[in-house]
Amino acid sequence: MYFDGQRYREVLRVASPLIMSTASLTLTLFVDRMFLSWYSEAAVAASVPGGITYFTICSLFIGTAQYVNSIVAQYHGAQRFRSCAQAVWHGIFFGVLSAPIIVACIPLGFMVFTWAGHDPEVQALEKDYFALLMLGGVAQPINAALSSFFSGRGKTMVVMWGNVAGNFANACLAYVLIFGKLGIPEMGIIGAGVATATTALIPTIFWAWLFLSAHEQRTYATRREISFHREIFWVLLRYGIPSGIQFFLDIASFTVFVLLIGRAGQIDLAASNIVLSIEMLAFLPMIGMSIATATLVGQYVGMKRQDISEQCAYAAFALAMCYMGTMAVLFLIFPEFFLELFRNTRDAASHFDAVLSRGVIFLRIVAVWTLFDTLFIIFSGALKGAGDTLFAMWAQVALAWFFFVPPVYIITQCLGMGVLAAWCWGLVYVMLLGIVFWARFKSGKWRGISMVGDYRR
Repeated sequence: MYFDGQRYREVLRVASPLIMSTASLTLTLFVDRMFLSWYSEAAVAASVPGGITYFTICSLFIGTAQYVNSIVAQYHGAQRFRSCAQAVWHGIFFGVLSAPIIVACIPLGFMVFTWAGHDPEVQALEKDYFALLMLGGVAQPINAALSSFFSGRGKTMVVMWGNVAGNFANACLAYVLIFGKLGIPEMGIIGAGVATATTALIPTIFWAWLFLSAHEQRTYATRREISFHREIFWVLLRYGIPSGIQFFLDIASFTVFVLLIGRAGQIDLAASNIVLSIEMLAFLPMIGMSIATATLVGQYVGMKRQDISEQCAYAAFALAMCYMGTMAVLFLIFPEFFLELFRNTRDAASHFDAVLSRGVIFLRIVAVWTLFDTLFIIFSGALKGAGDTLFAMWAQVALAWFFFVPPVYIITQCLGMGVLAAWCWGLVYVMLLGIVFWARFKSGKWRGISMVGDYRR
């Protein structure tokens, strides 16, 4: 396919601030866990399952509200500016309605920790930390809807500054509350949870202030379009819920993968956790590229320029592959360098050497894994931008919960083939996932979908 450098520049303009946003989130997660490791081993041990379980549950609601990005992109491309504001308000309505459901899921998380059977001290900390994160998670679907007003129009610098401000405040407040600085009592992991829950409101306030500003009111009527429209809410539910379910199933399948690996020996578990942490260096920045792809595809679909939508998707894929390909080469050639960053001098050298030996193998599997993950990340974003969310949902159901999770369970729990076999099967799954989503986009079936046509005022 031929396209000029303009598409690359356009993708970079939209994606760069979003990549910075996800990079700031990565840094915040690292800093929080570093502080907790300074505080106590039990605290840092509890933070990982507590955080994963929180995000898995909330991903359904965040993924649905985040779809406002694609709706705004199509309406903006069609120059239906008041509909952009309507889409955001209905995303906010969805966020408000989801709040009591999120809170009601707290006992469900407690059941997960009880089932996991961790040490009683760690389990108690997991539950406390998880409950606080869930309370703060009430703001996340609303944040997703508000930020989509800007990202859907390509104003991604606004999204970046809101996220950076919230993440920076979280890191600072966590340090104060965890260790009891500035006259505040020492709170440990409770302080980390309070910091995360509280600072989640910072981007909410920032984006809401800009959304309701006189500048946006003049063009988008953001203050006047607050009334409920059943038709546009149906657009959000029709396309957003499958997108949210797909996001949830993707996160949940890997959560189960981690839990199943957690039943293996200590060496394999430690090596797998380290490798998954390293893999985030490649994965998380590309989430911003996926959102940018959905934005540009959606905008040009709204303009009835599906040809340019396709060009933007392939330009995003080429740029993403440059980054992910570089990370893959580094993982292949220098796996020991990345793994050594996690060496704890308090552990016996022989213990970490065993972790290192296993981790090298796992990280080289991840090197191939990341290349096919790029296919999935970019073209799933492209399909979301075009509105092809029903296919994405059912493909995720079939592949994750029939082809991935059950075989991993059989491999690890029934056949006793070990963690290496589970990692190899995970690689096969990611390869198939990437190929399926790329093939769907290449088929062009998304070209006949237009959310703009589903609601006309």
